[in-house]
Amino acid sequence: MGSFRRPRPRFMSSPVLSDLARFHASSPTLQLSNASVWNSVQTAVIKVFQGGTLHTNELYTLNESIRWLLRTELGSFITEYFQDQLLNKGLTNILEKIRLQDDETLLQALCETWVRFFTEILPTLQAIFYPVQGQELTVRQMALLGFRDMVLLKLPVENMLHDATHPPPITQMLLILQGIHEPNGPTQEYFLLEKLVDMVISPYLGNYLYLSRSESSSEDRSEHLRSVNTPDHGQPEIMVTQFSHESFLAPLIENEGEAYLENTRGIRRHTVANVHSDIQLLSVKNRMCSGNGETPDPADVAIKMWRCDLAKNALKKSLSRGTAQSNKPKLSC
Repeated sequence: MGSFRRPRPRFMSSPVLSDLARFHASSPTLQLSNASVWNSVQTAVIKVFQGGTLHTNELYTLNESIRWLLRTELGSFITEYFQDQLLNKGLTNILEKIRLQDDETLLQALCETWVRFFTEILPTLQAIFYPVQGQELTVRQMALLGFRDMVLLKLPVENMLHDATHPPPITQMLLILQGIHEPNGPTQEYFLLEKLVDMVISPYLGNYLYLSRSESSSEDRSEHLRSVNTPDHGQPEIMVTQFSHESFLAPLIENEGEAYLENTRGIRRHTVANVHSDIQLLSVKNRMCSGNGETPDPADVAIKMWRCDLAKNALKKSLSRGTAQSNKPKLSC
């Protein structure tokens, strides 16, 4: 007689996408509209901007909600909503808190805000909107560009950098934001950011041309940026303003030497880089022999002279090829 086993209950602790719609439809009390699902995501994001943290398993719920929304008619608008609504609201709240500070503590408040944004808010936003992929701009890029345009450039940072030292968080912030580019080319905001980077980094290799002091109006800036943004495929994007005519690193050229050197056993091939070390080694050996009062073996002397001649020939060949520097080493054998 067979034993009867009760069927193992199936718990819905981690629903998959295929079960989510059926789960909502089978539970009338849990039927959620797309608007209410999005409102839950929006509430969580605003809470993160205000300094709050996510509850246990809340991140998983938010990821599943976003995956659900991506399959609805709202899926194609999530990125736009995030960039125009959530970022705008959250960063505006951050800017208002910074503006409440005095002029003396404004720079310090900006430092603390950037550290909290970069270490807490930004990673949490990336985790929440992890299912949103394959867009023109990533969530990280949109958040950093929003911080640049709606927080940094809304403050008198240029005046603050003139009158005070540059804290490390400010330098980090400017360099990170300087590495984020818009998909359609540089904008006026990027140009203004580069001016701030130039104030804290010296020397700074800029990506685009600087405006002259006479071009102070917004129309002049826009006209200049349009001329700068015109693609020129014949010129590199980064312009090098200073360069050296002479390289400090000369190439290593291996000299083959005479034909018999290739067939000689126990003799290593020499390069220009070995010349100075070989000559120095010979001089040390000579001093050791003279200090001990020992008479050098004629065979050793012949080998030393041969190696010295080899070093001289190698150096002469390198000089004839134009690879040696102006400060020639002195040979003493």
